Amino acid sequence: MTPKPDRRLLCCAGAVKGDIVLDVGTDHALLPCYLVESGRCRRAIASDVAEGPLLAARTAVERAGLDEKISVYLSDGFIDIPASVLCDVTDVVIAGMGGELIIKILSEKDRLPRSARFILQPNTRASLLRKYLSESGFLTDAETAVEDGKFVYAVISGSFSGEKKTLTDAEAAVGRLDPRQPAAAEYIRREAERLFSASRGMNGSRDGAKRAEAERLSAVAGELLKMIDNAREDSL
Repeated sequence: MTPKPDRRLLCCAGAVKGDIVLDVGTDHALLPCYLVESGRCRRAIASDVAEGPLLAARTAVERAGLDEKISVYLSDGFIDIPASVLCDVTDVVIAGMGGELIIKILSEKDRLPRSARFILQPNTRASLLRKYLSESGFLTDAETAVEDGKFVYAVISGSFSGEKKTLTDAEAAVGRLDPRQPAAAEYIRREAERLFSASRGMNGSRDGAKRAEAERLSAVAGELLKMIDNAREDSL
């Protein structure tokens, strides 16, 4: 049996709904092996852009005896995976990367079936990713926060609908996270702290534009804390 994935990857696994998953940036192929071994998926595709992680993925797949159910590809995003393989993909997981890199990978989404669902877990620049998704016609149907060690991650899932929307700064900061959930409330609190910290760093500037940005960041942070307070009051 393959080692069980950490809480972050298990949260991503829980968002998979179809039976053929593509794991981009698979590293040791923990997620594809888990999904196939547990019966959640019939087949999987594991890809990575680096030879080292790809070798680890191939080794893990072979040890698990899943060679016939999991295909492994050296690929920059989806670019180097044959169209004949991508055409059957139901779910795409892109986890453990910065938001900007996820955006770059998603720019090749036309190589995938239009019906494919995306499960995205950004390590950084999550607000930038949410804005990109909304403005590019992705419909986010769920978002979950998960605490793993000292970090709190957001797992975003959805599909391409073509309906474009512009998010406010507060919406981009927290997406569809539910502040009534403890992990989500902690994620939102940390995001507010980050914005307050950035605001304080600019507040003493003589540059008018920087002072204005400091005020904007502080206002967004205040909105986020109000979300948590309102959720707490509603639960009483």
